[in-house]
Amino acid sequence: MKKYWITAMLTILAIFAIGGTIAAAAADTNAILALNAADSGKQITANAGDSFTITLDSNPSTGFSWSISAITDESVIDDVSNEFKGADTGMVGAGGQEVWTFKAVDKGSSTIEMKYSRPWEQGVEPAATFNVTVVVK
Repeated sequence: MKKYWITAMLTILAIFAIGGTIAAAAADTNAILALNAADSGKQITANAGDSFTITLDSNPSTGFSWSISAITDESVIDDVSNEFKGADTGMVGAGGQEVWTFKAVDKGSSTIEMKYSRPWEQGVEPAATFNVTVVVK
């Protein structure tokens, strides 16, 4: 009889463990799309709740950095974060990449426009630009 209860308890624990794993996997359905400079000018589709990154080459030691010029509809796209990831060269002043993270918030369409410039230089064209239109379903 004791063997039966031990087997029953282990079976119940296994069911809860598997169920928890499946529930955790189902909860993590929000995809992360990864975009880069080659995606400039394109249109992408995302689901509400999806996150996506834009990774662009950058070298802040030159004074240049990426900034958002416009998000045409901020109720559709949320700017979550950005960070610079330096190249692992060990060299001072080496470039790297800026990684911007966004979240698709609500249904609609919004265009993200970015520029690579020196923030203190007014009236000067940016060295580079990036734009992508995001359609959220």
